[in-house]
Amino acid sequence: MPYNYQLSEEAESDVYESYIWYETQQIGLGEKFLESINAAAQTIISNPKTYRIRYKKIVRAFVVNRFPYLILYVVNGNNIDVIAVFNTNQHPKKWKKRLQ
Repeated sequence: MPYNYQLSEEAESDVYESYIWYETQQIGLGEKFLESINAAAQTIISNPKTYRIRYKKIVRAFVVNRFPYLILYVVNGNNIDVIAVFNTNQHPKKWKKRLQ
């Protein structure tokens, strides 16, 4: 079954802000971050129900390779709704309030 992978506005903002931060740390590092996020998305799309449920029995988490991030998403039929691209050094309340 083909899945539709979509980022919420907040998740898009998470990716953009992280990209900018990594680019200011080292030129090209933001691009590597985006490559890791895109590779993670392809992995999730290939088998979204494989990854562990972390919150309220619906939110799954994928650990991004090389960077301290989780992609937090919900599978709704054939939709994969990404609610956050979360830096694990932040407090979880930041993404949990997005479910309310």
